[in-house]
Amino acid sequence: MDTKCDSEEAPTTFEDALDKTGNGLYNILLVMTCSLILLAIGIDLFGFSLVVAAACDLQLTVVQKGILTSLPFVGILLVSYLWGYVSDTKGRRFTLVIPLLLSFILSCISSLAPHWLFLGLVKFLCVCFACAANSATYTLVGESCIQRVRNRYMLLMTCLILLSPAVAGIYKPWRLLIVVLALPSGIGALAIYFFCESPKFLFNSGRSDEALDVLRHIYNVNHRGSKEEYTVHSLSLGDYTPRKQMSLIRAMYEQSAPLFRPPYVWRSAQLFYIVAVVYITNNSFLVWLPYILNLIRLSMDSGTATGNICELISTKPLAIGNSTKNITHEVCTGTVEHNVILTLIASQSVFAFFNFLISYLQNRRRIVLICILCLSSISGTCLNLVPEPISSVFFFMVFTCTCLGMGILASYFVDIYPTSYRGMAACLSIMVGRSSTFIGINVVGNLIFHHCQVTSTCASAVAAWFLPPDKPAVSNTNANERVKMLNNAKVKLTDSNEPEQC
Repeated sequence: MDTKCDSEEAPTTFEDALDKTGNGLYNILLVMTCSLILLAIGIDLFGFSLVVAAACDLQLTVVQKGILTSLPFVGILLVSYLWGYVSDTKGRRFTLVIPLLLSFILSCISSLAPHWLFLGLVKFLCVCFACAANSATYTLVGESCIQRVRNRYMLLMTCLILLSPAVAGIYKPWRLLIVVLALPSGIGALAIYFFCESPKFLFNSGRSDEALDVLRHIYNVNHRGSKEEYTVHSLSLGDYTPRKQMSLIRAMYEQSAPLFRPPYVWRSAQLFYIVAVVYITNNSFLVWLPYILNLIRLSMDSGTATGNICELISTKPLAIGNSTKNITHEVCTGTVEHNVILTLIASQSVFAFFNFLISYLQNRRRIVLICILCLSSISGTCLNLVPEPISSVFFFMVFTCTCLGMGILASYFVDIYPTSYRGMAACLSIMVGRSSTFIGINVVGNLIFHHCQVTSTCASAVAAWFLPPDKPAVSNTNANERVKMLNNAKVKLTDSNEPEQC
């Protein structure tokens, strides 16, 4: 029997073809590169709040600081939708290389800002390009790695996101700090250039020959062999449907509308709600962290360090010695307080470590996410009950543990939605998350600080309960048994036919 003829008439499904590439050096390097890019996005967002606090020579007012701190989140809110469309139509790799390089250049330019308006404008444009990587990194890794390790890798990538606020607090001179914070974007953009486009994206776009070349390249890197040893010669078309020619606005609508129609509308509402809760209870609180720690330091210096954070946060004057000082008054020193840096490093390192442990529980994602949200809710309750500020800070940091759910949610967006809409779904989740952060900083911040007894994440834990159950990972043994069964079935089929029918 002619095996070549047999292989041409029996195309391999994409997932089986991807499984044959294995898990090796290519996947590890890709995960490391995408993790670096996510670190760049994180320190660019959270580090800028430290830059604003240390930029004394710009003589910023409280209002100006609020505007500058909020601008990055506005940029993400405005352009994430567009980047989702670009990711699904032009490719994941394309969405990473060019925007990240432009973001790096703009960040370097912003370090020369002579006025706060110039700084805000350039930083806004910088984030508009940088946010393209928010979802494309997860999608590229999810579509280039085998199912057995896919969710684990995406959870491990989140470790560097959690470390980003700590990394951002290490450097102090604010102009040099901007350049240093931009370096991971430039390095990540150069590194991702040497990787291939997502094979799943190429395959789903009808470019099956290019997808097959990428799979062969991944196999070659993972197994240190030649591309000819890769036994897959063709891919089945599956459910691929050609894209229709239409206007940009119409195309963006068609790309996102299916997410809010059956059978995805319930899952979309469910996931986006949890994303909003996770971001508003983590990112927006981290932005306020320097203010809160400075407030506690002032109260301890005055010898009146009693009551929890909720009781301390007010506009009442604070007596220090024989003088009276308002707790909202800030003295710009040109540096970031050591207690802020140490708290960020300690808390985010602990979160990164726990996220590393969670990556080994990839088959228990739903239960882990529920536990995280419940722990955050309990800590928010305890935050209001403890009688002194130090314990209150501890529960405040535990309350922000919802960041541990970011990687889990990203893996759900890759698993639940089809390839054609996966990039848009991930970008919309970032859009929802960052808009929630913006609301938390500018609108809900006053409500939280004066009525933080009402904050809770119980409802999101209930929503997480209805997420789809996790499927057990396919082990190597089971995969090999499945391949043997398919081969036996092929042998039986060919034996029952005439040889010339091949």
